[in-house]
Amino acid sequence: MTNFSDFDNTTFWQEPDFILSDLVSFMANKMDAELGITLMVGGAVLTGTLVGEREYLTTVNDLFKKLTRDLLHKPTAEDLDAIDETFTFDTLTEDVYPPDLDEDDEAEKSAEGDEDFDPPPIRYLHLKDPVIIQPGASMSFRDSILPIMRIRLSTIQGWMLGRVTMMSPEDYEDMDDDDDSPTHFPRNGFIQ
Repeated sequence: MTNFSDFDNTTFWQEPDFILSDLVSFMANKMDAELGITLMVGGAVLTGTLVGEREYLTTVNDLFKKLTRDLLHKPTAEDLDAIDETFTFDTLTEDVYPPDLDEDDEAEKSAEGDEDFDPPPIRYLHLKDPVIIQPGASMSFRDSILPIMRIRLSTIQGWMLGRVTMMSPEDYEDMDDDDDSPTHFPRNGFIQ
């Protein structure tokens, strides 16, 4: 029988899904890919576009610069330079990849006996144009001043690739009238 005395049950179940973490780290943060994704967070369903942390930090950085410039009455060139030097959120990435590290460099380092680069664990993902889906009206943040939501990975209880497509009651009525449809969608939204 295996001895689990060193196993800490409380922290194990609080760790984020390693598959989602790898997807965020590689696809969104390193490759700057945008992917539709749907998340379960605290019983709520959120859907949107997964983007990299650099896009989020650049958006925050630009927003703070714009707000600060707008507060100044006739800013001087020195004022504008000071604002640019002050707001550097775009350099605060938690997911670090060495610059110019490509497959040839990794193969060369492995041949030399150097360890492969292992990025530190990440804690957040970034959801662009998020929509909170709930019974009745859903909430969209597309027109928000900052349309990217920062979500702690350890709070995500479930996820799937792809955005949820919202259907109006009229869409359900149109489906009910279509006799050729292989699946019937009743008004309550359940598939029979």
